[in-house]
Amino acid sequence: MHTLARRPEREIRTGIELPPAGHQWLPVSAHVVERYLVTFRAPAAKLVALVPAPLSLDVYRGHGFVSVCALELEGMGIAGAPPWLRFDNREFLYRIGVRFRGEPTFLTLRSDVSARPLAWLGRRFSHYRPHLGAFTLDRAEGFHLACRSPDGLGDARLELQPDAGSMSGSLFPDAESAARFLLGMRFSADAREGRVRVQPIDHDPWGARPARVRSRRFAFLEALEKQIGALTLDHCLGMRDLRQTWRAARWT
Repeated sequence: MHTLARRPEREIRTGIELPPAGHQWLPVSAHVVERYLVTFRAPAAKLVALVPAPLSLDVYRGHGFVSVCALELEGMGIAGAPPWLRFDNREFLYRIGVRFRGEPTFLTLRSDVSARPLAWLGRRFSHYRPHLGAFTLDRAEGFHLACRSPDGLGDARLELQPDAGSMSGSLFPDAESAARFLLGMRFSADAREGRVRVQPIDHDPWGARPARVRSRRFAFLEALEKQIGALTLDHCLGMRDLRQTWRAARWT
């Protein structure tokens, strides 16, 4: 089993203020091999400080939601680029559900990626705030993705069993309603000094199903909990074999 050693606590910090993010001006496409959305909930009052104006927290039954998106991507690159200009990527992306002008979307707090081109280009052109990490993926007993990050904040481990979960304990009555609320957005968003940048996203139907989380550890969320209080695991949704395109972002 993979292990994830703890870094000294003084090295693991996060802040409410988001670091600057880039502006993607070309569309990027990829094949999503597998994607798992591990969603945590907290009372809305605890999460509002994470959301910069003019975005607002997306609330369901008095709670807001922070999710970890665990991905395996193939053939990622500028839309229309030949295969030799594309790359594969594994990723943990940390996001919070928000609304902009009444529409559901999400704000990325941090992402850790395995692809060097994405980490390098993303610092300049992406509002997903990517950091380069060392990833391992093991499918011997389900899905086991782990990341080791230079700053320790992106250290993560997720073990789950695909197609073996339930919505027991979730605020949502079923996977369809959870997917509609947490995955039904048409764009992602970022805010800077009162301005909002949106990025349209095209994808195949999610076909999300519950997955069972066997174990997990996310250093980023542990640091976040020290500031806002405990996050409760709500559920996990799994998706496979999808085409996705991240369109050029624009300021609104």
